[in-house]
Amino acid sequence: MNSNFDIKAIFFELLAFAQKNAITILVSLLIILLLERLFSWFAENSINDDRKRHDLKKWSKYIALALGLGWLLTLYYTHAKKETPFLLFLIGIILAGIAISLRDVFSNVVGWLLILSNKGYKTGDRIRIGKVTGDVIDIGILRTMLSEIGEWVAAEQSTGRLVTIPNSMMLTESIYNYTQGYDFIWNEFKVLVTFESDWQRAEDIIYAVAMEDFEKKKEQIRDRLKKVRRKFFLQYTYFTPKVYVSIEDSGVLLTLRSLVRARRRRTVTDELSRRILTAFAGEPSIEFAYPTMRIYRQGESGNCADTPPGC
Repeated sequence: MNSNFDIKAIFFELLAFAQKNAITILVSLLIILLLERLFSWFAENSINDDRKRHDLKKWSKYIALALGLGWLLTLYYTHAKKETPFLLFLIGIILAGIAISLRDVFSNVVGWLLILSNKGYKTGDRIRIGKVTGDVIDIGILRTMLSEIGEWVAAEQSTGRLVTIPNSMMLTESIYNYTQGYDFIWNEFKVLVTFESDWQRAEDIIYAVAMEDFEKKKEQIRDRLKKVRRKFFLQYTYFTPKVYVSIEDSGVLLTLRSLVRARRRRTVTDELSRRILTAFAGEPSIEFAYPTMRIYRQGESGNCADTPPGC
């Protein structure tokens, strides 16, 4: 049986069904439409909450549509009394629709199973997935809820918003886990001093401040490194603080690289800043640098030696 024959058979079958049951179909649809109107009127005049009223009116339309389709299918099945081309066609369309509509649900469940197998994250972890960064506060079958961090808040602190993401993102997005197995991350702290400063002395001060902080947590770092190395092939050449030196346009940049707890980046930065500021205050040979600008007017010498102080 070719497709043209199938379409014609379906058309004539539906036409015969409509002719035979025209009055029944019309009366049934009018009754369902009247019930939907009455329900909407009841919601409009009896419910004060705008959101609830809107939702009830919306669902009344969905229910009316479902009742109408259900009644027509029941009536048609009674009329057909056997498998017909249209009935088979309709069953195929319904099954295809169910498969398409449940595709996302299935993907979310698969993602949930992967999460449970400890392949991605667990409750309490700090993660970044897609464009969202936050602390995992709940893992459901279909969705995961995060307490968002970052965005307009500096140093990856909480924004106060809750974000819900589908578990299917486990299958399509890269997951950055801040705390799985090893809750220390590398943090960089930058200090810019002038070219005239004793940058080596500044380097020594920054390193001494960092080492003082490191001594308090080095045992925790070592213990966690041992645990994570049993599970992953993780190799660090060193895990003590280190200061890197680079030459910038406005001065000498000293960059401290050290391990900090994932949730204490801002606290550690605050502590380091206060202690380094205090230490630099007692060092006249060290000055902070900042971007500067020189303006030369036409006709004036560009040599500072030929101009008054402060050129």
